[in-house]
Order: sequence, then structure tokens, then C-alpha cells
Amino acid sequence: MSASSEQEPQWRDVLVAQIDAIGNQLCQAVDGTFDFYVHTDSDEIAIQKLAQLNNFTLDAVRRTIGELEQTRRELEMRVEERTQRLNLILSATNDGVWEWEIDSGYVTLSPRWSRMLGQDAVEIRQPLESWLALIHPSDRSAVERAFYRHLDGLSDAVDIEYRLRNSRGAWRMMLCRGLCQRDDQGRALRMAGTLSDTTEQRLTDPLTGLPNGAYLELLMQERLHALPRPPLSLVKFQLLNVAQLFDGVSVEHAIAALRDLVQRLRRRLPARVALTALPEHTFAMVLELDAVAELDRVLEPVEALLAEPVEIEGRLVWLSHVSGVAIVNLHEAASADEWRRQARLALASARQSDVGTRCYYSESLRQWEQHQGRAEQMIRGALANRGVRCFLQPIVDIVAGTARGFEALMRLEDPVEGLVNPGAFVEVAERTGLIAPLWEMLMDQALPVLKDPGMRERFGETFLISINLSPRQLMDPGLLELMLAACARHGVAQSRLQVEVTESAVLSDPVRASRMLERMRESGIQVAMDDFGSGYSSLAQLTSLPLDTVKIDRSLVLDVNTLPRKQHVLAAVVALCQRLEHGVVVEGVEDWETVTLLRQWGVHDIQGFFYARPMPMAQLIKQFELPLPLVPSDDPPAVATR
Repeated sequence: MSASSEQEPQWRDVLVAQIDAIGNQLCQAVDGTFDFYVHTDSDEIAIQKLAQLNNFTLDAVRRTIGELEQTRRELEMRVEERTQRLNLILSATNDGVWEWEIDSGYVTLSPRWSRMLGQDAVEIRQPLESWLALIHPSDRSAVERAFYRHLDGLSDAVDIEYRLRNSRGAWRMMLCRGLCQRDDQGRALRMAGTLSDTTEQRLTDPLTGLPNGAYLELLMQERLHALPRPPLSLVKFQLLNVAQLFDGVSVEHAIAALRDLVQRLRRRLPARVALTALPEHTFAMVLELDAVAELDRVLEPVEALLAEPVEIEGRLVWLSHVSGVAIVNLHEAASADEWRRQARLALASARQSDVGTRCYYSESLRQWEQHQGRAEQMIRGALANRGVRCFLQPIVDIVAGTARGFEALMRLEDPVEGLVNPGAFVEVAERTGLIAPLWEMLMDQALPVLKDPGMRERFGETFLISINLSPRQLMDPGLLELMLAACARHGVAQSRLQVEVTESAVLSDPVRASRMLERMRESGIQVAMDDFGSGYSSLAQLTSLPLDTVKIDRSLVLDVNTLPRKQHVLAAVVALCQRLEHGVVVEGVEDWETVTLLRQWGVHDIQGFFYARPMPMAQLIKQFELPLPLVPSDDPPAVATR
């Protein structure tokens, strides 16, 4: 055997050992370690080349790993940045995140969602039913319907607002939005989205920061459906002159003063009673009380605070208020709508009384409301069908035996009730603002009476038409122009028109009323004070107001022949008016004895049933006969119509 043949196995063994050494080093790469270099002690070029190639490969792998690591870090940074931006957006919008796993039926809720419910800020995983159980019973079916419509592919997304009770027992408004993720076959895998707390927008009054009417509705429904139902009262109070706070000060300071007042009111109430803000500076609260004495105890501190002045920019402003209370009958079924209506009616009744009045709902108020509703419908029907009728009652000059004038009195023609007297509708017409169109229709019938041939033939060319003005009309700055235009339209002289105003109409704003009446007299229209002596009477009105005539109310005339004290009062009023050179008309005269008594006191003009009841013009022309001139010794005139 040659020497070369003996050396070949040794050479192979050395080569294998060198290759095995390189392989052992490369095992590190199998374990994921690439930060090494392959070393060899071989003098063989091929082995050195193999080691070098492995090192080149490791360098390439390290570079690739470095690039991948850099890419990973960049991706993580971008994900982190986008996550932060998303969290910032969710924080700014007060949104929480939810995810519904369709197969498992579990919902995962984000920490922010937990905070929105007043819980610890941790992620929650719970059955869908646990989430739905927090939703207001009236809203739950709509929420479920929105979810399943989108799950079934009938809607593009979930987008629904609902009420949800938080861990503190308060109701919150939530806006839920979401989308489904589906596989290639369109099968829903999961649904995810956001929850936005919209309580500030939906349940809060922006001016005062208090809960609003929608929140009050939640409270009312909850209390009414509680088992057992507690005693309940709904209290509403209204500030009548809040505009005074804004007079001459900045809006910001006025709002700050109002908010401060609201907070002081809140502190006067029991801690668990929510004070809610309604439109037109009205506030409401639900009290678990039904005894008037207990309500007094709670409400009197509030009313006492409202009687105190509000300080704003160094000046004091007194606010006026009224309140209405509706107590739920524990033994009767009650709805929120009916409860709210009763409180509104009680408050409306209080507004018609003095400031500071508190009114409780009663059956009589319900009947009054029904009457008001029927009267308004009757008025509107009369306006639509020209059902306003003009009746005339003579004002008789008993000395001359002539008609000094005729008072135009309004009647409404109702298809069911027939002719309706003013007492049944004037108050409603005044409150609703319908008095103006009614009055204009009456004027269009009354003014032509002055030019009617039959009236002129029977009663001459100088008689007056007297027509009543309501308090609302008297405060209308365009009233005089309207009257002058009506006179011009019908071709009659305004000097033959007389307006009658009551003391109450004048007392609501004496300066403004006096100015209006003076303008009327300057234009030639005569002015009479109507119903003088009924209720509150101020003798000062006789001297301060621009008057032509005083019409003495029938309340001073009734039983004047049998009550000596009343005779003294009536005689004194007549004498005072005569000394002030006012014309005097005595209303409500129904018997001959009163006529003769008045004649002895120098009264000329009388209006009453003794001579004629109010009647349409055609009937007046046909039936009414003027009395003969009267002197003190005359017997009852044969032509008098009783």
C-alpha cells in the first residue's frame, strides 16, 4: 500500500472534523442567535471559503434582522402613536369601546366605558345580557333591534341613542355606534364600536347646568312605576321677571347671577331631590310627599329665598315667582302626561293670582281648563264662520226722552249653544290674544249703525256708539290708528265713537293707559270709565284720567231703594262725578223707583233692563220706543219697555 493511500483516511477525518466544527458553530443560528462569526483553523482553501461564506450569510441575516427590528420598532411606534391619538380622540369625545364576540356571546368593554358607568377603570368582559340589563326598559327593545338588524345585514351600521343607568343609580344618555366584521362567506364574527356619553347634550339645560325636562321625564316615569309606589308630588315654579337680571348688565354676569341663584335654591332642597330646569325660566322637582303640611315645610325655604333680592353688579334685583303643585292620588292609576298636565294647570292658575302664589291642582281647576278649552274652540269657530254678533243696548236720556247712544255688546253665534254672552268667552279671548280679531269684527258691525237709515230715522243724527276695550287692547300702541282707520273705512266721524275702559284695565299700567286715552280724546273719540264702583275703585282715577263719562256699575244700584247706606254711597259718587264735570251714566237700572230717585239727583243718562235689554239692530228699530221726557213729578211712562 502506498503512503498516499494510508494518508487519505486521515485527511478525510481531519476534513470531517473541520466541517463538523463549522456545523457546531452554526447550531447557534438554529437557536436564533446570529451575533457570532464562524472560525476555522484549517489550511484548506475550501474550508476557509466555507467559513467565509457562512460569515457572509450571517452578516446578511444580521442586517435583515436589524432591518426587520427597525421596521418592527417603527410599526410599534406608529401603532403606539395611533393608539394614543385614538385614545385622545376617545377621551375628547368621552367615548368608550366595546366588542361583542358573536359565537361566545360575551362583550368586552374598555376601561373608559367602565368609568362612564362610574366604575373602576378596568376592562370588563361580561355576557351581552349584563350590558342590556342596564338599559332603560323603554329603550331596550330598540337597542336589540338595532343590533340584530345590522347582524342580519339589514342596516349598514348600528347607530342608536338610549338611556342607561350607571353604578350611582343615575340615568345617562348613551350614543352607541358599531360595525360587524365578517368572514369570506359573510358570516358575522364580531361586532365592535364606540359608546358616547351624550348626557350633557341631551339631559342638561345649557343655561343653568341643571338636569332638563327629558331628565324630569325619566324621574317621573321611574317614580310612578315603582312598587310600591311612594307618595308623590310634582312641583313647578316659574320666575316671572328674569329679564330684569339682564337689564343694563352683561349677559355673562346675568347668567352667572342666575346660576348662582339656582345653586342656592338647590342647597335649600333635600339632598336627594333633583332640581330640573324647563323652558321659560320654569323649574320642577319630584317630591316623595303628598301631605300639604310636609310640602309646605320643604317649599317654604325655597320660596323665602326667591323673595330675597339677587345682587348683580352692585345693584339688587327682586324676582317674582309663582308655583303649582300636583299631588298624585295613591289610589288611582296615574300617567306622566296627566301628572305633568295637572302641574302645568296649577302653575297657570297661580300666574293669574298675585306673585308668590302657590296653587294646588284640584278638580275645579280641571273643570276650569275644560271650560277654557271649549271657549277657545267656540271663539275660533266664530271667527272662522263670522259668528260675531253685535247687540245694542240704549243709553237713555230720561230728561230729554232721547237715546244718547247705544253700547255695542258682543255675542257669539255657536251652532250648539246658540247665542253666547261675553262672560263665557271674554276672559279666554283676552288670555289667548283672540280679543283683537273679535273686537275688529264687532267694530265692523257697530260703526255702520251710525249711518243706518232706520237708526237715523228713529234716533237722529247725533247718538254715539259705545264699545268696550279690553286691558290687552288698551296696551296696544297701534290701537288708535286701527280705530281711526275703521272710522274712515265706514265713513263715520270719530266724534260719534265712545270707548269704555274698566278701572282694572287702567291700573295695570296707569301712565301708559292715560297717555293712550289722552290721544284718543285729542282725535275726537270720547272716553268713558266703565263699571265704576265694582270691586276696587279709586277716586283718584276720576281726577287723573282723561275722561268724558263715568258709567256707574249696577252693583251700586242694586237694592238702592231698600238700603239707605247704599243710597248715600251712590248719591255721593253721582255728586262727585257731576262736580268734576264728567257725564254720568247709571247702569243696571231695572225699576221705576230707581229711575225717579236718580232723576232727583240730577242724573240724565240711564242704561238698564227697565228700558231695554241688548238686542240686534233690526229688533231695536222695530221694538224699542223712546220714553217721554221725564220731570220729577212724572208717573211711570206708559211707553217704557220692561
